[in-house]
Amino acid sequence: MKNRITDDLLGSTPRGSQSPTRSSNMLQTTQKQLQRGRQAIESYVQKHPVVGMSGAILIGVIFGWISKRR
Repeated sequence: MKNRITDDLLGSTPRGSQSPTRSSNMLQTTQKQLQRGRQAIESYVQKHPVVGMSGAILIGVIFGWISKRR
């Protein structure tokens, strides 16, 4: 089978062996994105508490329904 994806697109390191700096950069970027998302959710819930409570109740009902089905 012919590989249609060039090595330039995949990067210089093989898939299983990422450099430590690349891994730490990816970790830091992911942590920043999660923090921004959490802050956005917190500010939305503070502005609209009814929507936040409704969402929490809905998640609880769905979780209870799924766990009860067994």
